[in-house]
Amino acid sequence: MKVSPWWLGGAGGLVVLGLVGLAFGFFQPGWPDIPEAPEGGGKSVFAEFKQKTGEFRTKLGELEEKKKGLKEELSGHRVFVSRSLVFLPKDAEPVKPLNIEQVTDDGIQVGWKLKYGFSPEDPDVSQQDEDQDGFTNLEEYEKKTDPKDPASSPSKWVKIKISSAEKKMLVVSFTGKSLGLYTLRFKLGKDGKNVEENIVVGDKLWVLVGASGLKLYKGEQADVVFEEAKKIECPHIIPLLVKQYKEDQGRRINPNTQTENDYDDSTLILERQDGLTGLAKVMINEGNISRGVAWNVGNVRLNSMVPGEGEMGPYRVGQSFTYAGKTFVVTEASPEKVSLRMSPEGDLVDILSK
Repeated sequence: MKVSPWWLGGAGGLVVLGLVGLAFGFFQPGWPDIPEAPEGGGKSVFAEFKQKTGEFRTKLGELEEKKKGLKEELSGHRVFVSRSLVFLPKDAEPVKPLNIEQVTDDGIQVGWKLKYGFSPEDPDVSQQDEDQDGFTNLEEYEKKTDPKDPASSPSKWVKIKISSAEKKMLVVSFTGKSLGLYTLRFKLGKDGKNVEENIVVGDKLWVLVGASGLKLYKGEQADVVFEEAKKIECPHIIPLLVKQYKEDQGRRINPNTQTENDYDDSTLILERQDGLTGLAKVMINEGNISRGVAWNVGNVRLNSMVPGEGEMGPYRVGQSFTYAGKTFVVTEASPEKVSLRMSPEGDLVDILSK
């Protein structure tokens, strides 16, 4: 009897479906383990197949966990990169370039730090001394010198501060005149004694102020004067030249009383011949009122912050001294500021307190 091909096809399909169903059953959880083969000590083919399937599922789960963790990590970044694509965030923030002119909290520009190899974010850069020349990086930055070259350093006088500066005023007044002879009065402070000297135009005076008070010398007595200065601890002698006398007297209307009165505005011109060069005009006293000049003759002490130097002085206004290969003249002095003039350049240097 001849079997129809349709029957054969149907039977074959049923067999395939049965095998698929049988295999699916082995993959479902909860099924009892296939008993091991009683002989040979090994597992059956089906049990071994199921074990490998379980291991496969475990590894698949681990891969899913790793994938999830990687996804969470990447979600915090602004840019995501694959082998071929770059994904940018929807609202990307612009990247700001580094501003080299920005001054950091320690007072130094970013560009200067980068130029000399310092980190812009290092807060200790300003107080470091890279070349060990006694100047901090901040001082080198302010004076535009190379912080890594000891031969390129700021001037040493930038390290000088005021240690002390006395205010002791010497008042010089013109108190009388008679037939070409003039009287100058010198007084040290409010409570000092008056020291008077009769002079003529062309006279030279030497003014000494020391621990024991005020002394005057007249004429060319330099040797005697310098010896006396040592005795009374006078650090600086003021040499004066009586340069000129100007007569100015007569009658004029007083603007307050509208009356005509006598007046005398005659003047002596004095020239200081120390470092405080210039002319001083001393007008004759009007009644008991001085119309002279006042000079500070107090001691000035400075302090060098350069290692190994320390205190300098005492100096006086008008006195010159040498420091760091330069000559300086004290032109003004107060506890807040001492002004120095470099000679012969004429540059001014202001020294401040500590």
